[in-house]
Amino acid sequence: MPRRRRLSEIERSTIAQDRRNGVSAASLAAHYDVSLKTIYNVVNHWGERQTANGSRSRVVGIRVSDDDLRRFDAALSRRGIAHRSDAMRRLMLAAEGVFLPDDEMCNELRSLGAALNRVGNNVNQIARRLNEAKVRGERLSYPASSHRDVRALAGLVFDLADQVQEMSRARRSVLDLEISSALAGLAGRDENGAE
Repeated sequence: MPRRRRLSEIERSTIAQDRRNGVSAASLAAHYDVSLKTIYNVVNHWGERQTANGSRSRVVGIRVSDDDLRRFDAALSRRGIAHRSDAMRRLMLAAEGVFLPDDEMCNELRSLGAALNRVGNNVNQIARRLNEAKVRGERLSYPASSHRDVRALAGLVFDLADQVQEMSRARRSVLDLEISSALAGLAGRDENGAE
C-alpha cells in the first residue's frame, strides 16, 4: 500500500472546516491526496483535540500593503516584539477596550460643534447685512466695533481648532497606553516564544 502524505495542522483545520461547510469527504481526500479514512479521522478527532488542548483553531487572514506591514513591523520593533501573530492576538483580545469610542471626546466634539455653529450663524448674519446694504446701494459701513467682532470670531475659530488638536493628541496618548498594555509581555521573546 503506498504511503500517504502527512497533513499539516492548517490542512487539518481546513478539512474540518470544509466538512462542516458541506464539502464531500471524497473530494477532500482527492484534493489533499489522502484516504477517505484519513479525512474521517481528521473530522472526528479535530473537535476533540481543540477542546482537549485548548489550542487555537481559527486562522485569520488579512491583506495589507507593503507600507502597512512595514509600519506595523516598525511599531512592533519599537516595543521589542518579534512575533506578529502574538501581537495581533493580544490586540484582538484587547479590541473591546482599544476600539471603543471615547465618550468624553465625543461629548467635547459635540460642544465644539455647537460652538462652531454659533460662529457660523454670526458670520452668516454679518454677510447678510453687508449684502443687504450692497443691494440697497448703501455705503458699507464697517465700524471698529464690527472689526473687533470679526476678529473675536476668528479668534474663537482658532481656539476651537487648537482644542480639537489637543483632544486628538490626548486620545492618541491614551490609545498608545492601551495598546502598550495589550502588548505587554511580548517584548524579548525568542523564536519559540520563550523569554
